[in-house]
Amino acid sequence: MFSAHVLAHLESDLGVSIRDTFDLITGTSTGGIIALGLGAGLRPAEIASHYVELTKAVFPRSRRRMWRSPARLLGAKYQQAPLRGALEAILGDRLLYDSDKRLVIPSYDVQAGGVHIFKTPHHPRLRRDWKHQMVDVGLATSAAPTYLPVAKVGGHRLVDGGVWANNPSVVGIAEAVSVLGVPLEAVRVLNVGTLETVGPKPRSIDRGGAAAWARPGLSMLVEAASRGAQGLAEHLVTPRRFSRIDALVPEGTYALDDADPEELSGWAAGASRHFSPEFTERFGGHTALSYKPAFDKPADGGF
Repeated sequence: MFSAHVLAHLESDLGVSIRDTFDLITGTSTGGIIALGLGAGLRPAEIASHYVELTKAVFPRSRRRMWRSPARLLGAKYQQAPLRGALEAILGDRLLYDSDKRLVIPSYDVQAGGVHIFKTPHHPRLRRDWKHQMVDVGLATSAAPTYLPVAKVGGHRLVDGGVWANNPSVVGIAEAVSVLGVPLEAVRVLNVGTLETVGPKPRSIDRGGAAAWARPGLSMLVEAASRGAQGLAEHLVTPRRFSRIDALVPEGTYALDDADPEELSGWAAGASRHFSPEFTERFGGHTALSYKPAFDKPADGGF
């Protein structure tokens, strides 16, 4: 919700179209769902509005209370069916082929033990992913371990792309340069976060025990991976061509499945207001080239 609201505020304040400004959109997990929404023709304000209903359906309070129950050790905290239904209401039966924006959406294959990246057919050699429904891609990139079950797509067992690409900036840069043939010095990146927490880590982790690391360990790994990717992206394109929008909140303010929509909108309003001049300077004068798939959809349309 924070990310979608940031983009919506920028559009409203500056009179721009995010969809028309960027040539390539890459997103992981909730960012992947936003990317799919943009590819399906939705404006950020529409996506933000849908997210309110999506979170109510996917993260019901009755399920949140199960966190400490014995059943939590045997299955995911939430069910996949409500998320599928919410995504179908937003994306319909569109295929990845039907996106009118170039998309790159990371996931992770737990069976093969390797990265799995969904891509629109923006290059002649990208011949498989276009056949998948956007809904299935959304399920795969957002299947957060322990929160949601594995998503099965095209014979693959997939989980949240955030396990390796929580911040997919470098993934987008690599795609632009190696697949689309864009010179590195021509790449400009807008990187939208999902709130960053600040606060001291407990001194108990200094001893290195499993119990001490159980609570802060996962969040620290996610944070470290995101910051590492940001640093590498800035190194590749230089800080002058890399822009990061985020907001700092106290540790423990929100959880993946527990956040106040009005507060998130407020954080997004402040972050976008502060960033507006930089957006205008770095991205305001660019109009994305029109995109069409690199090949016609085969008549049978099947796998």
